[in-house]
Amino acid sequence: MRSLVFLLFLLSLLACSERQVEEFTFRKTLEYDLVKLCEDDQECAAAVKAQIKGCMEISEWRNFLSNQNDEIELKRFTTEFYACIVDSEGSPYFETNL
Repeated sequence: MRSLVFLLFLLSLLACSERQVEEFTFRKTLEYDLVKLCEDDQECAAAVKAQIKGCMEISEWRNFLSNQNDEIELKRFTTEFYACIVDSEGSPYFETNL
C-alpha cells in the first residue's frame, strides 16, 4: 500500500508543470507562516487556508517573485496580500510593518 501511495505521489508530481510546483511551494510556505502567526485563533487559520490562493492572485504574486530584489515591489505585494486575508467582517487579520 505504501508503495502505491508513493507511486501516485510521484506521478502527480511529474504531471505538474514547473509553474504549478512554484505556485504550490510559494502558497504552502506563506500558508505555514501565516497560520503560525494566527497562533490559537482557529478562525484566522481557516481564513488563511480558504483565502490564500485568491489573495495571491489579487496581489499578483508572480510579479513579486520576478522582482524579489525590488523594495517597491516587496512593499506593494506585502501590503496587498496581507490586506486581502480578512475576517467575516472584512477586517484584515494581518498588517504590514514596512
